[in-house]
Amino acid sequence: MRVSKALVIETASQIADEQGLNSLSLKAVAEKLNVRTPSLYNHIESLDDLLREVAHKGMRSMNEQMAQAAIGKSGDTALKGVSVEYLNFIIEHPGVYETIQWATWHGTEETAQIFGNYIKILSTIISSYNFPSESTNEILNLFTGFLHGFTTLQVRYAFSDPQKVRDELCNAVGTIMLGVHQKYESHIENE
Repeated sequence: MRVSKALVIETASQIADEQGLNSLSLKAVAEKLNVRTPSLYNHIESLDDLLREVAHKGMRSMNEQMAQAAIGKSGDTALKGVSVEYLNFIIEHPGVYETIQWATWHGTEETAQIFGNYIKILSTIISSYNFPSESTNEILNLFTGFLHGFTTLQVRYAFSDPQKVRDELCNAVGTIMLGVHQKYESHIENE
């Protein structure tokens, strides 16, 4: 087997998903690839570099899943669709999601750009509601905080009963957006 940067990143992602972020090390990757640890430096600079690469690959994949879920949809249907895909990604890739969270604190400009694409997906959907434009950032902050918090707290239940957690997530999105509609539609009426 020929070792490449892509294979190193894929192997690291598998280790993270199967054993958790704390089990991911250069030694573990090298052992799984049946190579010596120093040979990994032909493809990566350090463990931190590898963690960022795993996170970036995961973020791009999650963004793609979310974008696909939003195609042809708007409003609550689109928000529920992207929320479910966000949850699905965490269920399928729990260790990579952990790595993404690590990268939010230890990221680079590239990390920020990929995260910006995630924000663009959500802000495009929020803009489809035609709320006052000055409210978009407030709604976006509320929704991203809710989505991360809900999915992180519920993920342990999602492994045993994923459909129940998906349904609860969709109900929670509906509740959040009901409040947002009440706040901003009454704001429009009062102007």
